[in-house]
Amino acid sequence: MQYWINFNGVQSGPVDLDGLKEMGLTSAAYVWHEGLSDWVKITQLPELQGLYEMVETPVQAASEPMTQQAGQLAINTTQPYQPQPDPAEPCPPTNLVWAIISTVLCCIPSGIVAIIYALKVSNKYREGDIEGAKRASETGAWWCIATIILGILTMPLGYLMMAGGVS
Repeated sequence: MQYWINFNGVQSGPVDLDGLKEMGLTSAAYVWHEGLSDWVKITQLPELQGLYEMVETPVQAASEPMTQQAGQLAINTTQPYQPQPDPAEPCPPTNLVWAIISTVLCCIPSGIVAIIYALKVSNKYREGDIEGAKRASETGAWWCIATIILGILTMPLGYLMMAGGVS
């Protein structure tokens, strides 16, 4: 089974049982694995008994939310684990600037589609969907190109209409 750990404000994982033994965890650590709906203290999982050192922690009232105290990062134990993007895999280009420029200068309808795809890139990357972010980046780039081409193709028609050649 793979575990994710939140210990001393640092989230790491996935880690197997052997990896947990080497981490030097204390009873203050929080753990999550598939099947759990929320983070739990390591002491609440019987299969992890003996893999951590017991330490005394101040008791916090159940109704009092965890806050940043004494320079330590607060642990959000109300949300299930969300995978984080691999820092080795950079976010693909959003092409947002090109989408906005091509929308304003060339063709509004197709430019709006380019902007929508440009905005999807960052969202998908933050969700951990690297492949989805790459597809959205590529699709947005093609919509930018199509917007510029449509603007160039319709420019002569616009000049004709302004010159009064087409009634």
